Amino acid sequence: MRLFPLLLFVFFLCQCTPPPPPGPSKAGQVNLDLRNPLVQKLYIFRDERKVDSLKRYLEDKEATLRYLATLSFASFRDSNAIQSLVPRLRDTVEDVRIAAAYSLGQIGSRKCEKPLIEAFISDDPDSKHHRLNAVILEAIGKCGSRASLKNIAAVTTYAPTDTLLLEGQCRAIFQFGLRDTVEAAATVRMIGYVQNDKIPEPARLMAAHYLARTKNISFDTAQAKLISVAFVRAEKNADIRMAIATALGKSPTPQAFNRLSSALEIEQDWRVKCNIINALAKFDYDTVRSLVVPFLADPNLHISQTAAEFFVKNGQVKDGDYYWRITQDNPNLPVLVQILLHQASVKFLSGKPQTKDFVNGRLQGFFSQAKTPYERATCLRALAEYGWNYRFIHDRGFNDAHPAVKTAAAEALVTIMRKPNLYTLFGEEYKNIRYAFHRYLKEIVASGDPGMIAEGADGFRVNNMSFRTLRDSSRIGVLKSGLEQLKLPRDYEAYVELDSAIAFLEERPYSSLPKIAFNHPIDWDILKTVSQKTEVSIETAKGKIVLEMYPHIAPGSVANFLKLAADGFFNGKNFHRVVPNHVIQDGCPRGDGYGGLDFSIRTEIGLMWYDREGYLGMASAGTDTEGTQFFITHSPRPHLDGRYTIFGKVKSGMDVVHQIRPGDLINGVTVQQNGGS
Repeated sequence: MRLFPLLLFVFFLCQCTPPPPPGPSKAGQVNLDLRNPLVQKLYIFRDERKVDSLKRYLEDKEATLRYLATLSFASFRDSNAIQSLVPRLRDTVEDVRIAAAYSLGQIGSRKCEKPLIEAFISDDPDSKHHRLNAVILEAIGKCGSRASLKNIAAVTTYAPTDTLLLEGQCRAIFQFGLRDTVEAAATVRMIGYVQNDKIPEPARLMAAHYLARTKNISFDTAQAKLISVAFVRAEKNADIRMAIATALGKSPTPQAFNRLSSALEIEQDWRVKCNIINALAKFDYDTVRSLVVPFLADPNLHISQTAAEFFVKNGQVKDGDYYWRITQDNPNLPVLVQILLHQASVKFLSGKPQTKDFVNGRLQGFFSQAKTPYERATCLRALAEYGWNYRFIHDRGFNDAHPAVKTAAAEALVTIMRKPNLYTLFGEEYKNIRYAFHRYLKEIVASGDPGMIAEGADGFRVNNMSFRTLRDSSRIGVLKSGLEQLKLPRDYEAYVELDSAIAFLEERPYSSLPKIAFNHPIDWDILKTVSQKTEVSIETAKGKIVLEMYPHIAPGSVANFLKLAADGFFNGKNFHRVVPNHVIQDGCPRGDGYGGLDFSIRTEIGLMWYDREGYLGMASAGTDTEGTQFFITHSPRPHLDGRYTIFGKVKSGMDVVHQIRPGDLINGVTVQQNGGS
């Protein structure tokens, strides 16, 4: 990019320091009335990915239709639309300009950078364009050059009252970080913001997430001190604290350790506590061990699980015999925690085959006594720490009745295959065991089980196994036959993994992912009954979760969810995935995350962000692969922004969300059109 536009851009940024904004203008408003046939038509064009039809409406005289056409390209990122979208950055209606900026950012092409820079409005004495400028900044973060990052980071003139501009600046730098585009000055700016309690909390939250999530940044002693101050100043905002805790884990300094260790004892929010435990990994193991062990018995299962996983990830050989013995002294620890501690022992026991055999035997006992399939699945993953467990994993896992256990067995076998020391481990038996693994993989493909195939097909590509040397036409035929048995779009993940494995064995590049054709229209009859008062209640044994719906953001997802609820689809389904301080996930008819029905719906991206807890999103394996599975967030998850459909939010019952564990059931889902009592 030429120097002049960049200098002009930084001038624009610095000049935009206006007084507080007035109320919104009534002129040129966008009206997303879902009863309007033309509004429906534009949503349908988006759903059907009709690019040419959408382009024709970019010039429509109706602002609502221009807005919908413009924002549609945020959902499927067609770079061929850039030239048509750029004029909308100068639209007479602000909402349309915002939609254009957002969509161009979503497309993510470097070609979008210059028009976005030029669309930034510096002459804004009445603060009418803060929202537009904020969206432009974030969009540049998704597509811009390092020069733009430097310019955005250099801005120091935004006042604390410029909430949207500060948030936009932080979102831009955060998005650059997600793209691994990092500048020291940007990191310094984010540290300065996060520790300044005069900066609005939305901006501090994004600054904290930049520090927490951006790769390849670390903090020196002075910076760690400032970030520690930020933690204290966020005493009333757990969302900011939890991100700062993760950031402090990147700085192996006394200042960072002192803040984390002292906070661990007094922190009241379980999510922050989990992040603190994870953040302690870089510090002196012996000191940290004494801090973490007491939390193995924490009554909050998210915390006790995180503490146990800490030792699986960060344990040491000298304590290999210690971890499982904790369970002997504390027999009332949760079963999951006991399994994980035994996993840590199996992983780190060295030179003690008798002890390792004993611990393996205990894990196999846990498997036999497990009360839920999710406990059995965890046992198989734990047993994968020791390669000689491959027969048990195959025999017990493949023959289990529950898909989650079968899938975990396939995953566990591939985990063993990836171990670097297999020849040393198996010795003279290595050749025979290699053939056994190959037979197991073919058995997985022949089973037609999509979960097993999705997890197991990658085994054909493991370098340690050199399965290309075993390839012949008959073996490839088995795989191709298995591929033909999978059904798209339902088995998308399994199809992609197996197709990729076949390409690998045939020594050809895997060129492109299969495209899912449009197959599930929006049910407008269902949406006729939806209003701002509509509530959806998810009943569980631990309480009720009440959701509000966002049909104007994601009409297809809302209609699909309500139809599934009305059909009783969710009744009796397990929350199959629970990641502490991330999400709970349900809607899989198999219960392992690889199930669905014989349709898919479209990714629907709107002007919403995962900036608070409790957002309702559609799970997916990529663009336009959504179906029946949904998730609810434990906390802000800004790295999901623009990637996963948001179609609702928890209105009440977050305490229930925080209690959900793998295997918990949905007892029923009901819809109240006029809200609950």
